[in-house]
Amino acid sequence: MASVWISGEFFDEESATISAKDSGLLHAIGVFTTMHAKSGQVLRLDKHLKRLRESCDTLFIPLLFTDDELNIAVDDLLKANDLQDARLRLTITRGTTINDPLHGLHAKPTALLTAGAYEPYPADYYASGLTAIVLDQQKLNPYDIQAGHKTLDYFSRLSALREANVRGAGEALWFNVHNFLQSGSISNVYIVKSGTIITPPTNEELNDPSVREQTAYPKSNVLPGTTRAAVLELAQSAGIAVKLASISIQDLLDADEAFLTNSIMGVMPLCRIERKPIGNEKPGPITKAVSAGVEN
Repeated sequence: MASVWISGEFFDEESATISAKDSGLLHAIGVFTTMHAKSGQVLRLDKHLKRLRESCDTLFIPLLFTDDELNIAVDDLLKANDLQDARLRLTITRGTTINDPLHGLHAKPTALLTAGAYEPYPADYYASGLTAIVLDQQKLNPYDIQAGHKTLDYFSRLSALREANVRGAGEALWFNVHNFLQSGSISNVYIVKSGTIITPPTNEELNDPSVREQTAYPKSNVLPGTTRAAVLELAQSAGIAVKLASISIQDLLDADEAFLTNSIMGVMPLCRIERKPIGNEKPGPITKAVSAGVEN
């Protein structure tokens, strides 16, 4: 039976419990990160934990465990489940609220770490590229406090992904209320035009005046993905031009190439927007170069 780690203790998956009053269950107050372990080591674990901690700080969710303690928990959970290649998820909720007569109300957070066997995307997805749909009934609000964070409030994204699957696609692309591309339901998104990788900026990147000048909106919904950071670093070292800028629907449809990233899929070619081919409807040279250089 699989083991899970909850706030410093290990439990059998079937018998593990959290409080019925946990705010993650009652109000979706929580954040999470999904990680890929390869040969017993989680890829870019330090960056996952850094982003998670920054989200906790912004959203008033206490994270009581140090990075060293979380590193140990990851290693121990992989060993407990006899896993080398794995998909892990670390979830932090605000937990329960305790009324302390001396100090008033304070939160007792929940930390939940799970691990299962890594199941890669089919090889033909990478060979022929993914199809994505464009959402027109739902828009992202960059002025929401949760914008740019990976929170438990995930139903809209999962419903969009379900609609994509019903329509024979593998991803649903989200635009913000200003009608500019932000992300997929579970991925960061990039286009390639005239040899330049273009991707919408995160909120932190919008602090750069040169990036703000290239962006048609003041706030972002873009998640600072760990694989995204690896792609941008690789492109810089390989001499591939990168532009952080707003992307319109026409920019997307006119792209020479497009691709998606997340920690599980790695770098995924995006070759069709519904019935519209991107480029020649095959993974392009820059997509292939990035995919070859980024460890998935």
